[in-house]
Amino acid sequence: MLSGERHEKILRELELRGTLTVNDFAEKTGLSTMTIRRDLTQLASQGLLRRVHGGAVRNASDRAGETDYRRSRQPLATLGLIVPTTGYYFPEIIRGAEVAARALNARLILGVSNYSQEDEYRQLKRVVANSVDGILLATAGPLEPGSPTFELLSGLKIPVVLVERSSRAFESVMSDHSYGAELAVEHLASLGHRRIGLAVATSPTAPWLRDSHARVIAQLGLETDAPIMEYDRPGPGVSINQEHFGRFLEECRRTGTTAALVLPDEEAITLIHIAEEAGMEVPHDFAIVAYDDEVADLAPVPLTSIAPPKRDVGYAAVTMCMERLAGKTGSAVLPALRRVSLAPKLIIRESTVTGEGDE
Repeated sequence: MLSGERHEKILRELELRGTLTVNDFAEKTGLSTMTIRRDLTQLASQGLLRRVHGGAVRNASDRAGETDYRRSRQPLATLGLIVPTTGYYFPEIIRGAEVAARALNARLILGVSNYSQEDEYRQLKRVVANSVDGILLATAGPLEPGSPTFELLSGLKIPVVLVERSSRAFESVMSDHSYGAELAVEHLASLGHRRIGLAVATSPTAPWLRDSHARVIAQLGLETDAPIMEYDRPGPGVSINQEHFGRFLEECRRTGTTAALVLPDEEAITLIHIAEEAGMEVPHDFAIVAYDDEVADLAPVPLTSIAPPKRDVGYAAVTMCMERLAGKTGSAVLPALRRVSLAPKLIIRESTVTGEGDE
């Protein structure tokens, strides 16, 4: 590594963290401690840092924008962001991450797993090989101990933040989907619906919706015989066979169920079409709340929806990763893992009530 590259890394480390320890920096970069000490002495002679026992600290006279290094706007950190798709749900998360990265002077490297755990592992290996400073990951499947992804992440010495996923082993930022389902059921119950069905695509979000749906139904004393359907979608962006939702609607009619929460938006739109073909009017005969709010407002009857705070999730994930890099999160020895949960929003449209509004 050329001296200019080494100096840039040292100054970036100091701007990010405020301090640098020779032994830790040597382990992180693979440079010899002798080389690092020589570089620190040279940079100190130029007034770019202050030498202290065992390392260096940022020059006390430096202020934001005053050093040549800061004026060059070199990224303070490079973060790998890996998502299952860029076609549904995750575009807003990516945009939020981009806004935070620009604000915090970080660079993002994007990887797409296409909901394949094998591709995800390859993408992770790629970004790690590119010497990223942190990883933001929305896993393609369960993150279980012993899996290749889990073992790879566990062995890293850089921050890892899960995005719209949760694990006891890693920090995370995600939407509070349990609260989102609670908002949906409470809204429908407030309109007088006593039986509220649930149709969810198998996904990391589905368990939160199932558990919350059952809990709130019990808390509100609603009828418990409304149909619940969980289904596998053929693939990203592919609609489920209408027969499944046809049977779901038949079961709703048989049990006297007058409303349903449906994940995702596209299948809620499918349910509108099936209801209309059966001679039912939405919302007068059957009310629908969609979960995701990607295309809910474009339905033939605009769908009341639960809107997860996707852009905020992306922004918060980058912020958390950069704070961890900067050492701003508690004890330097064993900083506590953080799990941030952000509240979704209920957006009321015509599929549950006549007229539009927000709540």
